[in-house]
Amino acid sequence: MEINKKIDIAGKSRSALSVLFCLFIAIGILTVPLQVSRASHDDPTVLGTADGALDDADHLEGVYDALKNNWVAGFMMMTEQFVSVMMEQMFILGTFLDAEQQLEVQRLFQELAADAHKEFHPSFQMCEFGTTVKSLAAADRIAVENAQLLDGILEKREHLNANLAAAGGVTLDVTHRIRMFKDIYCDLDENNRAVFLMCNESEGPVERITKDIDYPRAVDSQYTLNVNFTDVQDTDDEKDIISLGRNLYAGTVIDFMPEQLMNETAGQGLFLETRSIHAIRSVARRSFATIVGMRAEGDQGDVYNVAPFLYGIISELGVPDDDIFDFLGENPSYFAQMEVLTRKIYQSPEFFTNLYDKPANVRRVGVALQALELMQDRDRFESALRREMLISLIVELKMRKYQEDMNTALFAAAVYKFGVPEL
Repeated sequence: MEINKKIDIAGKSRSALSVLFCLFIAIGILTVPLQVSRASHDDPTVLGTADGALDDADHLEGVYDALKNNWVAGFMMMTEQFVSVMMEQMFILGTFLDAEQQLEVQRLFQELAADAHKEFHPSFQMCEFGTTVKSLAAADRIAVENAQLLDGILEKREHLNANLAAAGGVTLDVTHRIRMFKDIYCDLDENNRAVFLMCNESEGPVERITKDIDYPRAVDSQYTLNVNFTDVQDTDDEKDIISLGRNLYAGTVIDFMPEQLMNETAGQGLFLETRSIHAIRSVARRSFATIVGMRAEGDQGDVYNVAPFLYGIISELGVPDDDIFDFLGENPSYFAQMEVLTRKIYQSPEFFTNLYDKPANVRRVGVALQALELMQDRDRFESALRREMLISLIVELKMRKYQEDMNTALFAAAVYKFGVPEL
């Protein structure tokens, strides 16, 4: 161990000496040029009177040329190379910036195209709503016109207008209605077959038996009636509706008053009483006419021809094609169209599966449903007005007896107090 330590110490000593030796040699080499005569243009007498190499004008010019052509030119070319490389690098960087801008613009266009497709591409269900409501306004207008005409027909009968079956009074009206019963509405099993001889041992068409008194079968169960009082062509449904209206309202008309009675004061008072009765009956009759008008067939010249689309909606519910025509009719009425739009369309599972759509289309469908709800609320409001009028008339009739008693008492008190007034 000691020998090894000594060997290490000796080795380290030799290494240190070697380093010092090399250091001295380097210092000597570096200091040698300082001792050599240098040719200085600024101070040629550094080591004597000898001129420096740069004192020669040609030699100096050569040095300048060498510096310019070698060092300065080299630096200029290096600078130009650096500039060219940096410009090439900036071109590459600019290309990256252009590519980034181009990609961002493309992405923006794609996002806008996707938004436009999402927001402005209508769904099939929205088109279905838009198609099926095209003739709804026309059907509504036809319903109002038919209601007014039917109400006018029944009103003229009650007023015993000329050229009508009831123009001759109660007798002629009953005779005409009995004839209609025998020919069309007779049911041989009715009244324990006591009408057998009255009906001449034959009953009317099976599909029209007792329709003059059967409101559910004649009106309530029909979504579209073959009724159009705006033309001059009579249909079986029109005759059935008029016969039903005669039995529902003013089953016994008020017989006509003689001319001489109309010229008397008492007769004129009686005439006003009859008009009061007509006015009360007209309120109930108007409800009947409105219900029939809503079920009157739609526009026969409908340019939109929405019937096939309504047929398609009902067909999706599994209704056979043969029954669809009986259900909606050839020209669906206002009531039939509203029945499909506000009820039947929601009975199909496809309506709810179609709601799995773009948010914008779902909102559009919601707005369409709100519009249908407004139309339905309007119909319910008008129905409520008619119901309110009927209730008010019922209350009026209930109070009429008390009003007459009160008027009699007031008149008696006035006569007692002031005497009989002069007329």
